[in-house]
Amino acid sequence: MASSRLERIGTIYTRVEGLLTRGAMKPDDRPLWFDVYKAFPPITEPKFARPKPEIKPIRPILYKEDAVRVKFHSNGHGLGAVNMMNPTSETHTKKLLQEYEILKNEGVPEHELIEKSAAIVQNERNIERQEVAKVKITSKNKEVSTPQTLAEADLKNIFKDN
Repeated sequence: MASSRLERIGTIYTRVEGLLTRGAMKPDDRPLWFDVYKAFPPITEPKFARPKPEIKPIRPILYKEDAVRVKFHSNGHGLGAVNMMNPTSETHTKKLLQEYEILKNEGVPEHELIEKSAAIVQNERNIERQEVAKVKITSKNKEVSTPQTLAEADLKNIFKDN
């Protein structure tokens, strides 16, 4: 017996159901999926002898901005980290596309559109980074203790209630 042909006789569900009804398997030993399969059976039963489904070719789905995205990413623009915790933040590629459309409507030549829109978005990124750095610096400065504050501290009464 090199191989078993049991998969051709019935589905795994019918075989487990048969074991349960005949007492060969205890109801406590049934698989976790059995009750789910019984409650929500598939539309078409997964049999071995079922004919293969017709293979339909996948339609290419392309949008107008996909060509612009290709240009951006092939030049190395738009490859930045995305903050997934902030639902209002936009991806760098989306910002690039918005700037691209604005510049296109203004009449900027086609060969300059990508570089100019990438430069604008890069400047915005730099400004955001500087703002974040300023916030970090100011928050760190508040916690820094200077010799003057240490001299003024009353260590004997620090834990007493006021």
